[in-house]
Amino acid sequence: MNIHQVSISYVQEQDRMMLRINGKDGGELRAWLTRRLALALMPVLNRTAAEQIKKIATPAEAPTSLDEQRGQLLTAFEKEASLRSGDFKTPYRDQPGLPADLPLGPEPLLLTEVKVTPMGNGQLRMQLFEKLPGQEAVRHFQVMMDAPLSNGLLHLLHQSIKMSQWLDVPAAMLTPPENVALPPAEAADTEPAELAADLAKPKYLN
Repeated sequence: MNIHQVSISYVQEQDRMMLRINGKDGGELRAWLTRRLALALMPVLNRTAAEQIKKIATPAEAPTSLDEQRGQLLTAFEKEASLRSGDFKTPYRDQPGLPADLPLGPEPLLLTEVKVTPMGNGQLRMQLFEKLPGQEAVRHFQVMMDAPLSNGLLHLLHQSIKMSQWLDVPAAMLTPPENVALPPAEAADTEPAELAADLAKPKYLN
């Protein structure tokens, strides 16, 4: 899918988050994020998104003069600032009724597992799975995220977790789940790239 917009909104009645991704071709993917999965995903995205920015913003070659050092530092600063920015003002593009193209069906996935893998081309591959007892077939999808998109997704996740007040629950009551796969510390994946405070006003990412 050629991603156009991403939305994460906390649904108080469900006490979980709705992740929505629409493409430039009009299709839409929907998935529920539970508290345990969302809180486990946040530090993974924190780490991998920061690594993406560091890899892109760090000069490949050592400067040979003081002027070059200053120029490279300025370029790196501007690049990192642009990577961390995103369009959070444009409303998510809702379609009247159900979207015409729902590849995974009208019912959102209830996510039970998420895998985040750094790719050799600087992107992140995020795989999302619904594995439920008695389910005939596993429902799943994957998205490829460049640095601005992964940092935008991280921002939306932070905002929704803050709105949910899940972090107000004592830490001792939150058992770390085993269903979020962390990438290795030194990922060398060479696979090709395939593929807000107000409840009424969730934040979006274009």
